[in-house]
This record gives sequence, structure tokens and C-alpha cells, in this order.
Amino acid sequence: MRTSHHISQAASLVLFCYWLIIRAIHTSLLNNAFYIILNSIVTSLLGFIFWNIMARTFSPENVGIGSALIAASGLLAIISTIGLESGLIRFIPKVKNAISLINSTFTIVAILATLISIIYLVGSVYWSPVLKFVLNDVLLLILFILTTMFTALSLLTDQALLAGRSAKFVFYKNLLNSLIKLPLPLVAFSFWGGFGIFVSTGIGLALANIVAWFHFLPIVFKNYSARIFFDVNVIKHVLPFSFANYLANFLNSAPAFVYPLMIINILGPENNAYFYIAWMMTMILRVIPNGISQSLFAEGAHDPQKLAQNGRRALIFALLLSLPASFTMIFLGGWLLSFFGPGYEENGKGIVFYLALGVFPQCINMLYISLNQVKKKVNLIIIQAITVSILSISGGYWLLGINGLNGIAMAYTFAQLVVAAIVICPLLRQLLGKQKGSGHVVN
Repeated sequence: MRTSHHISQAASLVLFCYWLIIRAIHTSLLNNAFYIILNSIVTSLLGFIFWNIMARTFSPENVGIGSALIAASGLLAIISTIGLESGLIRFIPKVKNAISLINSTFTIVAILATLISIIYLVGSVYWSPVLKFVLNDVLLLILFILTTMFTALSLLTDQALLAGRSAKFVFYKNLLNSLIKLPLPLVAFSFWGGFGIFVSTGIGLALANIVAWFHFLPIVFKNYSARIFFDVNVIKHVLPFSFANYLANFLNSAPAFVYPLMIINILGPENNAYFYIAWMMTMILRVIPNGISQSLFAEGAHDPQKLAQNGRRALIFALLLSLPASFTMIFLGGWLLSFFGPGYEENGKGIVFYLALGVFPQCINMLYISLNQVKKKVNLIIIQAITVSILSISGGYWLLGINGLNGIAMAYTFAQLVVAAIVICPLLRQLLGKQKGSGHVVN
């Protein structure tokens, strides 16, 4: 208990110091980055508590099934967005009617999420036999579709708020989601086992989204009201950029969703539970480069002339924050996993070690993507994403048979290192050179 208290105090002190730095500098870039990072840290910690409770309450098999359903639904949600979340950040500062753009993207993605979920479930007999039980129950099928739809809309809602440079509402929304879902598997859906874990996440997302649509978005975008809407003239300008980013985002995120499905089909639900908990815990480190790069993208879309200056600042902060965070995770990883049980600690320590090392190249890779998103160099974004995805997934499949679960973590970090070595020189050239803004107003 004393060690846990000291760790909590240290984490609070780090966040407080970071907050003081941001308030002192008082830039929109770092202010929004702070809330993005805070959002990820707090929700990840609550996620740690959530999965700790699940691991102690349910069998590893049920935890494995629940995590696999969440991974499958998340993958389908990303597919459904077709990159429109990036389009919102890039074009909201340029369009004359941001409300039309937001509601148009919400409508398209809700329809796509429903259709793609149905296709996935119908074909689950072939590509994910362990999860085919969902197809045999109409209620489970409907809940799976709704959860996928709300997951996709949650991604868009976060990016719309970020595009309005109001990341604090992203934090409020996702905090609400995490708190709502926490008790549900135990008090309402324990009879469903692994599916109860999954559907609890969907209910949390649904309620948090509703609060954001009817309270947060109207604050950020005056006179906003959520409704079914489609504006062809707006979407036709956004879709080309969005679809290219969709391919990149899908490829960059694919390992996180493919790994659990790969493990559950090759090694079974129990091993998937061990991997998923270690992965989920270590991915909290990713919030640093991710949060800073997202803030850089939003700022660059609003003011491209300061892209190089903000990029240099973002890279320095990302590396300075990642260094102590990564070594802390390596040092405490086994101890944190022990809270889930001896099996999680024994099978997850190596995963945590290799993934924690991967955060440093991720700082470089994510910032390079953000720079190219602002400059609309989608070809470079796609090439980078393809490289990471191919190396991560193929290497993970190969090393899974050689090094077990540790092999997947090794492959993921190796992929990040290879790509970082390729992009570091062009990244530095952009940050040290003068950047010309580009952009136009979309009618």
C-alpha cells in the first residue's frame, strides 16, 4: 500500500509540474496536448482498474473473449470512419459551416459502422470462429452493432472537439465513459461473461457520446445540434484527404486489433488475456507522442505558418516526457501486472519491456505523420503506415511461433525503430526549415 501511495504521489507531482510548464508557456499547442495526455493517462488508469477487476472476477477465458470482442469492434469502428476523423481536424478551420461537416461525417460513419458490423458477423464463422456465438443470438448481434457504431462515433466526436481546440471536453467525455462502464460487468451483465465485459464498454460510450453531442459540442461550435444530415458539397472536398488518412490510420492501428485476434485463434483465449492486459497497460506510454502529435496537427491546421516552430517544441516535449515514463514502466511493469494475478505477471513482463522501449521511435514517427497531415502529403503518410503495419503484423506472426507472446512485442518495437530510422532525417529538415502554409476555404 505504501509503494502504491508513493507511485500515486509521484504521478500527481509529474502531472502538476507539466501543468505548471504549460500554464507558464500558455500556448494552445501545449494546453491541448496536456488535456489529450491527461485524458489518455486517466482513462488508461481507470482502464487498468477495470481490467484488474475483470481479471479477478472472470476467468482468463472470459477476459480473453471480452478483449477479443472489443478489439474486433474497435477495428470495425476504425474501418467505418474512412479517415473522416482526420478530415475534421484538417478542414473544420477552413469550412464555412463546421456544423454541416460534423453532422455529415457522423451520418456517413453511423451507416457504414452498421453495414460493416453485419458483414463481419456474417463472416465470423470463417475468420473468427471463437466469436461466432454472437451471430446465433439476435440481441447479442444488435448490441455488437450498436457498440461498434458508438465506438466509431466516439472517435469522430473526439476529433471534432480537438479541431475546435477544446481538448478538455475530450477528457471530460472519456472520463465519463470510463466511470460509467466500470461497475456494469459486475452489477448488470455478469451472466454474459466475456460478452458482458464487451457490452459494458458500449453502454459507457453511448452515454458519453450523448452528453458530448448535446452539451460539449454546442459550447465549442455555437448553435450546434446533432441530427442526421448529409452535405455533398462539403464531403466531396474532405473525402479525398480523409480516405488517404483512413488507409494510414487503419494500417497504423491494425496491429493493436489484429494481435488479439491472432493470439486467440493460435494460442487460445487465456494467452490472449495475458497479452491484452500487458499491451493495454503499456500503451499508456503511447499517450505522450500521440497527444502531442494530435495537438500539433490541430494547431497546424489553424496556423500552418508556425508549423516548424510548434513541431520543434512538440518533439522536445515528447522525448523529455517519454524518457522517464518508459523507464518507470520497465521498472514497475512486473509489479503492476501482479495485481492481475501470477499468470499475468509471468507472461506479461517481457511484453511490457519491449513495448516500453518502442515509445521513443513512436515520438518521431507520430510527429512526422502530423507534419505531413498538415501539409497534405498523404502519399508519405500511407507509405509510412504500410511499412509499420507490414513489419508489425508479419513479424509478430513469425516471432509468435519462436518467442511466444514476447515475440509480438519485439516485432512491434522493431517496426517502429525501422520506420523512425527512415523518417528522422526528413523530419529534422522540416522542423529546421521554413514552412509555408497552405489551405483554402471549403464552401
